[in-house]
Amino acid sequence: MKENRYMDITSLSEYIPLTKSAIYSMVRRDMIPYSKLGTKKLVFDRLQIDEWVKNGNSKQQLDNVPKFLNF
Repeated sequence: MKENRYMDITSLSEYIPLTKSAIYSMVRRDMIPYSKLGTKKLVFDRLQIDEWVKNGNSKQQLDNVPKFLNF
């Protein structure tokens, strides 16, 4: 079965070890690659997320997220 390239926030939180709260915080600060469908629905491109993690951006960005959001 082919994996979907685009993920919602629930799928992303299962794909990478971040809570939804941490992801929302990172979105508000433009710290993670994302797109919006319409005015509210957040979507995350698996290829962009993989590249973001590969380049070490996730670790750098995580250091800027309040610790209580990421447990």
